[in-house]
Amino acid sequence: MTDKKTKKPKKPTRQGDKAKAPRPGIPISKKTILELIKEHRGNLSRCADAIGTTRGCLRRKCQEDPELTQALEDARERAIDELEESALDRAIREKDTTLQIFLLKTQARNRGYDQDNAQAHAQSIAQAAFDFVLNKSKNPAEHGTRD
Repeated sequence: MTDKKTKKPKKPTRQGDKAKAPRPGIPISKKTILELIKEHRGNLSRCADAIGTTRGCLRRKCQEDPELTQALEDARERAIDELEESALDRAIREKDTTLQIFLLKTQARNRGYDQDNAQAHAQSIAQAAFDFVLNKSKNPAEHGTRD
């Protein structure tokens, strides 16, 4: 962003470009914070911008109050749930194979779509093949000698 008068780049403010001017000394009600946490899906930077304070100040308030801490956690979990639902809908609606595979690997591990298990299995097969090659070369029967 640039200043229209001087056409020089504006320095970013600590509260963000959309922040209201800070209101030092004015207490922020718990009810207001709870509403903003829900409205901004747990994004503390946006909440802080909306009330004209810093993210750090708002973070401390949330850490000190168990109800705010829980509201923040709940809002973030709800946002993740909405994102999962949106991704699932898109994977099905648009037949997005890459997204379908990702969702199966992350959400359907208990049904055998676990990439870690497949990698571990492939690694054990490779190790067995390597051991076979090593042991085969040490087999005295292959060299024409017998004990």
